[in-house]
Amino acid sequence: MTRRLPLEAELIPFVPGFPPGQRWLVLAPHPDDETLGPGATVALAVRAGVRVEVVILTDGAVQGEAAVRAEEARRAAAVLGVAQVQLWGLRDRSLRRDDATLIGRLRRLLATSAADTLLLPSPVELHPDHRALALATQRAMRRLTWGGLRPRGPGHVGCYEVGAALRPNLLVAADDGWEAKRAAAACYASQLAVWPYLEVAEGLGAFRALTLAGVHRAEAFHVVTGRCLGRWSARRWAAAMGSPVCIQTRPVEGT
Repeated sequence: MTRRLPLEAELIPFVPGFPPGQRWLVLAPHPDDETLGPGATVALAVRAGVRVEVVILTDGAVQGEAAVRAEEARRAAAVLGVAQVQLWGLRDRSLRRDDATLIGRLRRLLATSAADTLLLPSPVELHPDHRALALATQRAMRRLTWGGLRPRGPGHVGCYEVGAALRPNLLVAADDGWEAKRAAAACYASQLAVWPYLEVAEGLGAFRALTLAGVHRAEAFHVVTGRCLGRWSARRWAAAMGSPVCIQTRPVEGT
């Protein structure tokens, strides 16, 4: 039997969409990920009346001063229109997917938040803090929903891109929010002086607009239901975004 290869529209959206929900919770591993990742979408959501809260987990002190990065984060959030920002101040590059304390804190956050949509980095990201946050959150959702058996926490969970492309099932036409994203990114002067992160975001945004007619910049997401995330294994979740290898751990040299 001959099997045909899938058509383009079966692999990636050709029509723009928008994340669901009227109350969003955005998790960012470092100050700037909430902007460089879903920044334009967040700005558009706020304008549409969505209530957005941002939680930034680490202090970002590996690449800058913690106090400076915290102030940059507050300014960037204001540019995007976000009024609620939590700064947990955890040590940069300290996140671990199996950290019981972190998983418990994320579970409590998800249980008490009124958010109906959660946005966070994908498990196929390059930075270990990004992957660890994704996988720790997946474990928190498994516990919160009893493995997907009960509907608790956010009804939808969407992964966004920062440093690695995922396989999206949702593309947001981001042109109308892109200037806000640029202005918010400019607040992170300490980071743009180290690396051209905004140029990377610009390139990714242009690439993501490839299949959307009349769109110049887009942001990509992979969205599943909260109960689905609670039911799936981490490997299956990562595989849905194109790279199960990224969830594997490597032995520490010398052990």
